[in-house]
Amino acid sequence: MTIAPIVMFVYNRPQLARQTLECLAVNELASESDLFIFSDGAKQNATQADCIKIEETRKVIREKAWCKTVTIIESSVNKGLATSVIEGVTEVVSKYGNVIVIEDDVLLSPHFLKFMNDALKIYKDDSRVGSIGSWNYFCPPNKLTETFFFRYPDTKGWATFERAWKYFEPDSVKLIEQLKSKSKWDEFNFHDDIFYMGKMLQLQAENKISSWAIRWTASSILNNMLTLFPATTLSKDIGFGADATHDKSIYDYNANLQFSTSSVNVIIQEVIENNAAIIEWKKFSRKYYYINQGDNSIKGILRKKLPFTLVRWIDKNISNR
Repeated sequence: MTIAPIVMFVYNRPQLARQTLECLAVNELASESDLFIFSDGAKQNATQADCIKIEETRKVIREKAWCKTVTIIESSVNKGLATSVIEGVTEVVSKYGNVIVIEDDVLLSPHFLKFMNDALKIYKDDSRVGSIGSWNYFCPPNKLTETFFFRYPDTKGWATFERAWKYFEPDSVKLIEQLKSKSKWDEFNFHDDIFYMGKMLQLQAENKISSWAIRWTASSILNNMLTLFPATTLSKDIGFGADATHDKSIYDYNANLQFSTSSVNVIIQEVIENNAAIIEWKKFSRKYYYINQGDNSIKGILRKKLPFTLVRWIDKNISNR
């Protein structure tokens, strides 16, 4: 079996990056995988402390041979997360045909790489499958089959194909127009009267936020692509806390997530969205409501109006870098 390359994006969180790399290194296919690490540069107004963190992170990624090969791409300027991900994924997936993507604040199950590679192999020619996810935080495993399909792509530890990524549309205005003209606007917004995904895409179109993920989500729905997930999560977000760039919420709903104790079987199944996942996503979305009285930023305003799960999604996928 051809092993998919891995791309990882780091910035200025050395301890989190080390945790991610250490759990990646003990994966059963790590010794057969090629790893490409994209390290973003400092902002023009970066302080000395900011620059030190970036350099410490770059030391961490050089500490060990984390995988079969490690290729480090350092940017001399700050691109921001959105541009880094778009350019990095495009570069690697165009060369290899598929790619596994991780960020610098995720814990991975030892079975993560095997699941990703198995799924990439089985669904490589099925145009209905746009990506492979690993982070199931919203639906209890006992309500699902071992693997399931869902409309929204994963953004923590995920994989995709060149045939799918070619549909990534960076122009948010065009995405809005096409979603509406093709009667997919409601599907994009989960048929919800809050229309939070649409609000995010509109903010992206107005250059008020910078998110690759909202554009990838819109592109996936526009092109009728679903994401395959494991019922029992194979990744966990460790980016929560006051010191995080985005994950400042005290509601760490990763706290009780348990990794699968064995490999997840990937079998060919009907590519349709799982009804239980739909129900549980809606329940999870409305279970939490984030109120931040003193924050009048765009994200702060949204926090006052949107379900907690969307606030967390915003925090994970809008770059402030």
